[in-house]
Amino acid sequence: MPYYDYACDECEVIWTVRKPMAEGRTPEQCPECEGEARKVFSTAGVIFKGDGWASKDGRINRQMAEKNRRLDVKQKERIMDGGSPGGRLVPNVDGERVDSWEEAGKLAKSKGKDASGYTRLAAKEKR
Repeated sequence: MPYYDYACDECEVIWTVRKPMAEGRTPEQCPECEGEARKVFSTAGVIFKGDGWASKDGRINRQMAEKNRRLDVKQKERIMDGGSPGGRLVPNVDGERVDSWEEAGKLAKSKGKDASGYTRLAAKEKR
């Protein structure tokens, strides 16, 4: 429902009334002197829903940038040697670094994880 601002012509009091749009043209009486009032300004409480609105897009962009920044830090800590995108994979299990892929496979098995991916990397490592 919109808000309507009224001003009294006699005592110059200004007040706000919230009422349905269908009643927006009905006259109001001054609450102070009960004189004739005129509508001076009206606003509507509007909420823009959906995509494409600047405030929502900005908020989402900031959230995604923060999420990507956290993920980049984690990825660099966990799998990249030297932290560069062109770096090589480092043997690790859940971020815990080990000296070889064979040891990573053993550690993964001891933690109850699937170690099949580590055996493939260990075979490449032996070449």
